Amino acid sequence: MEEIAKLTNECLSCLNPRCKSGCPCSNSINLIISALKNGDEDLAAAILYETNPLPEYTSFLCDSYKQCQGHCIKGIRGNAVSIQQIERYIASKHSYQIKPGKPNGKKVAIIGAGIASISAAIRLIEAGFAVDIYEKSNKIGGAILTGIPDFRFDKSKLDNTYSSLEKAGAKFHFGIEVGKDIDFDDIHSSYDKAIVAIGAQKENLGGFETKVGYIGGLTLLNDLNILGKANKYKNKYHKALVWGGGNVALDCARSLKRIMGDVTIVYRRGRNEMPASDKEIESALNEGVKFSLLTNIKDVLYDDSGKVIGAKLIKMELGEKDESGRASFKEIDGSSYDEDCDLIIAAIGQKVDFNLIKQGLEKLDNHLSSIPNVYIAGDAYLGPKTVAACIRDGIEVAKEIIKDHQ
Repeated sequence: MEEIAKLTNECLSCLNPRCKSGCPCSNSINLIISALKNGDEDLAAAILYETNPLPEYTSFLCDSYKQCQGHCIKGIRGNAVSIQQIERYIASKHSYQIKPGKPNGKKVAIIGAGIASISAAIRLIEAGFAVDIYEKSNKIGGAILTGIPDFRFDKSKLDNTYSSLEKAGAKFHFGIEVGKDIDFDDIHSSYDKAIVAIGAQKENLGGFETKVGYIGGLTLLNDLNILGKANKYKNKYHKALVWGGGNVALDCARSLKRIMGDVTIVYRRGRNEMPASDKEIESALNEGVKFSLLTNIKDVLYDDSGKVIGAKLIKMELGEKDESGRASFKEIDGSSYDEDCDLIIAAIGQKVDFNLIKQGLEKLDNHLSSIPNVYIAGDAYLGPKTVAACIRDGIEVAKEIIKDHQ
């Protein structure tokens, strides 16, 4: 507690807290810290849980240096307040208790058991809704379960969340893939509302086909995190190129570095433009991952049997900012060269494929879909985003459903 008191005393209690605007959950960080300064931990936890019922995830997985702490005014000329550490402390000392509301006779089906689904389920149960969650795997967590390596996050927290939800009345249907094992129309007709929160699971492979030695980043992480194929990769491959600059690329590279000696991230912009967190980049560098920046993959090289033997790379140069707010890029003529490797991981983005669930299902505004009483949430609605953004989105879609039944 002495350490936390020291951290909270560093806060300037700004009247217009920039940290809150930088938080995807819009946590009232100034009020949380004020409560802690006054010795009222219960109030601090209550304020936090009002906007974020899952700080045990955000306090470990958020890129705080770009979000809350990155907006702290003290960080302009010195060290920002360690907001993530304060949040982690509250989460460890004050567990959130789901309090089911008086049953209202309404049933909601949630397709997918990722973080947006979890936060939506919590708020719906607290409002008196009966909630059924359909998940194709055998555990909750979505991308946290399949995509985040164990060395970066303790996934036993998922078990705790599952137990809390089940105790609060949520019913789970594991091993059920909607659109394959059960028809979407059967769910649609059996519930008052449905939320589709299946994530952004369709990988961008950069125009190349998956072959021996060329796979998507999400596939690799699932192979390593869920299917336990580390030894297979270790015995089969020796030199890897990871194509991309986001957190998926960093997770792939750091995971591969633990099982093979030569791993390089290939990214078309510079380090300042990388969407991955600085903390993950520094960790990768410290672990021996190499970075080939301002470089792009132009072609994949195969041997006669179709196995990857290398890539044709080309150097890039930056230009004016584009619509993403980052510097644009273009190839440097005559700068291409071949790089030997036997494994290429494409971690250059993903998108949602609603046709896996229901033909004709489309996203509209305000979480609504093209099918009445069906909502879309999480990465399926936002595109690939942060854990905190998905928590907030799950809460927002729950609010819309609750409001519609008032």
